[in-house]
Order: sequence, then structure tokens, then C-alpha cells
Amino acid sequence: MGILRGVDLRVERGERFALLGESGGGKSTLLKLLNRLAEPSAGAVRVAGQAVGEWEVAALRRQAVLVPSVPIRFAGPAGSVRDELSAGLRWAGREVDEGALREVLALLGLEVALERAAGQLSGGQQTRLNLGRALLLEPELLLLDEPTGALDVRSARELLAALCAWADARGATLLVVTHRPDDVRALGGRSAVLLAGELHGPYAGEALWSSASAAVREFLGGLPASEAQGT
Repeated sequence: MGILRGVDLRVERGERFALLGESGGGKSTLLKLLNRLAEPSAGAVRVAGQAVGEWEVAALRRQAVLVPSVPIRFAGPAGSVRDELSAGLRWAGREVDEGALREVLALLGLEVALERAAGQLSGGQQTRLNLGRALLLEPELLLLDEPTGALDVRSARELLAALCAWADARGATLLVVTHRPDDVRALGGRSAVLLAGELHGPYAGEALWSSASAAVREFLGGLPASEAQGT
């Protein structure tokens, strides 16, 4: 994919990693490369030490689950919350345990009945529903594209805390694309900034805010104060 230039990044198993950057800078493309929704025109992309081209596609997408920024519904216009949560399990050939469905709703703070029509949920609720569908697959790598975009700061922190707890309990890896530096602090791991297809970083903890890169400083300085300062 020509949008990315010389990106060299290694994310360790069990790590929480945040990827920031401007719109159109290649963040979503990078996520798609990791589960073959996009194919590289050069270079190598590996998941769990294996080139993505060597994976059977369905197996890769069960292990590296991508949750897009715009919620997707699989159960049709009349589908319920239960139907949406179960869709991934059915695709993976796994049994549907209603207790597990309720547990994932509670984990994500989604207080809705399983019988409720998914189409009646708000944008933020549908984002959580998509996340729940992904968590039920228990992937080794969870690829999240702007999971907090429809949430206020407090709700975003609560959601990311729940996702971190889920990942820590399983040794799973979180790779989170975001435009909100506050999410970096909430995740508590390393971060990098992707600008015009070029990667800056990775940075450990607060090192992001003291970056020697003029492009990163300009990017952070151009954000609204509440986002740039993480307040």
C-alpha cells in the first residue's frame, strides 16, 4: 500500500500499543494489513511471527480481529443484540453461551437486553457491541480503529480500562488507533505517531509529549487543548 513509507514497527505479545496520527496518514491501513483486509505492495507484515500471506485468511482473522471505526451490523435490520454478539461465534463455528454474552455486555458497560434490536442502539452503544462481538472470539491480537471516537472522555477511559483488564487476563495484545492522546495515557503502554505515511516513535509513556520530532510536536500542538494535554 503506497500510503505507508518505510514503516518498521514491532509490537510485543501482551502489549498495549497506541497509534496516533492525522486523518489519512495511514493508521487504518496499517491495521488492515495485519489481517489481510489490505495487502502490502512491498515489505513484510507478520502476525505471531508468521507472514500474513502464510496464514489461512479465516484463521488469521480469528486471531487478529479488527474492529473498524464505523460499527458494522451482521444480523440484518431486525437483528437483536444477541444476534449481533453471536455472529462472530457462529462464523468461527463455536457454541453460543448466553452467560458469556451477558458477561461481555457487563464488561463493556453496555446495559441493554439481549432481546433489544441492535438498530435502536446509539452510536457509542453500537461501538461497544462491535467490541463485544470481537472479545467473544478471544483473539490473540485485537486491532481497534478509533474505539473511543463516539465517547466522552470519562466513558473512553472506562472503556479502555475494561479492554486492558480483558487483555491482561488473557495475555492478549491491544493495538489501538486513536486521535486522542488521552487514550495513550489510559492504555498505559507505548505509542507511535503516523504522519503522512511515516512512523515517528515508538515512545514509552510520557516520552511522547517530549518528542524530539518537530512533526510530532506540531501534531500534538495542533490538537484541542483538552486532547493534547489529556485532561
